[in-house]
Amino acid sequence: MMPLPTITTPRLYLRPLSPNDAEDIFDYAKREEVGPNAGWAPHEDISVTREFVENMLLKRERGQPGVFAVVHRFDEKVIGTIEIHSYVADFKGDLGMVLHPDYWGEGLMFEASKAVMVYGFEYLGLHRIGYAHFPKNHPSKRLREKLGFTFEGIARNNYKRFDGAILDEAVASYTIEDYKRDADRFHSFKKRISIDF
Repeated sequence: MMPLPTITTPRLYLRPLSPNDAEDIFDYAKREEVGPNAGWAPHEDISVTREFVENMLLKRERGQPGVFAVVHRFDEKVIGTIEIHSYVADFKGDLGMVLHPDYWGEGLMFEASKAVMVYGFEYLGLHRIGYAHFPKNHPSKRLREKLGFTFEGIARNNYKRFDGAILDEAVASYTIEDYKRDADRFHSFKKRISIDF
């Protein structure tokens, strides 16, 4: 499998996650409004975050592309993570991300997601990128719509959260055909990013 690249966007660096990122990640992972919306419990102390990061680093050993740290270019701080998970080589994967609440509403995850979609379709050879979120997670719904994903429906009782709650998931997709159809929109964006291995 190819190494995980570093992707530079106008406001972000997306680079391979490192154990040294645990402190920055703990700064948002401990907050109540973050983990439960992604399906995991808020981190009670930094030891939980260190274990969390180690588990994310093991994904490459399990055949996944790996997890990007989302670094704010001006703050030089890790403010989130983004990845293509549930990956099947040359076929499909799902987009997953989390962002520090202090940076919500600035369009940063839209920027990061578009960059990872370029990486997924042009470097991983994907035919489909999926996107799932809890129906009450309205920021994720807005991001999904802004990115142009096609809503496919509600997968009922599809996710068991850390606290045992059984939740529905809203499911959407963006295909290689969609990507080719939107080539003009992505072409202008690609001029503003670099993908370096």
